[in-house]
Amino acid sequence: MAPPAGDPLKPYRDAVARSGPGFDALLWRSRDYQHTRFRVLCEVAAGGLTDQGLADATVADLGCGRADLLLWMQEHGMSVRGYVGVEAIPELADESRRAASDLTAPAEIIESDFAADETLFERLASDHGVTLCLFSGSLNTFDQKRAERVIDRAWQAGVSVVFNFLSDAPSARRPEPGDPASRFKTARLLSSFAERVDRIAFRRDYLPTYDATIGLFQKPSDQKPSDRD
Repeated sequence: MAPPAGDPLKPYRDAVARSGPGFDALLWRSRDYQHTRFRVLCEVAAGGLTDQGLADATVADLGCGRADLLLWMQEHGMSVRGYVGVEAIPELADESRRAASDLTAPAEIIESDFAADETLFERLASDHGVTLCLFSGSLNTFDQKRAERVIDRAWQAGVSVVFNFLSDAPSARRPEPGDPASRFKTARLLSSFAERVDRIAFRRDYLPTYDATIGLFQKPSDQKPSDRD
């Protein structure tokens, strides 16, 4: 079956078809930019979580690609209770499994399209004990409405959510022809979530571009997976 029009995964499928499941298939500007986004993602997550922060979290990495976030966390001594990578493109999911197999930390890779699978987040919470969903770069090819629906499904599953995105910051340049990345209306995002989320973190101070990170944190009493411990 051909992918639907506007399929967010198409740019990645095309990149894998062109050059294989290497770093270039992830469509990052550079490894330095990727790693800076990982650092801020983890800083925002650790700052918003209670108790032991990331060390007490079971993390789902949505659109995990080659499991680069997991490897970066291991290299920087950031331990988590558990890691579940979710990747829809088979070649990249296989790369993630190979990467995870070399680590001693508990890690699992699931092949699934997190945008199309409407029950995924509930299963991550109930079956895998996930308490934190991380999206790093994996929403960049979504239009804003669809991205908000995905984030809302994760939030409704009772987990905390931290995601980065390209914002409509004053310094943002217009997308070049053929650029698959979207620019989200940041004020609208924050306003929308502020209506129903008490604990929100926001950062846009870490790259000389228009990247931004938002964290949405459940109250400890509301976090569903904690009942499993």
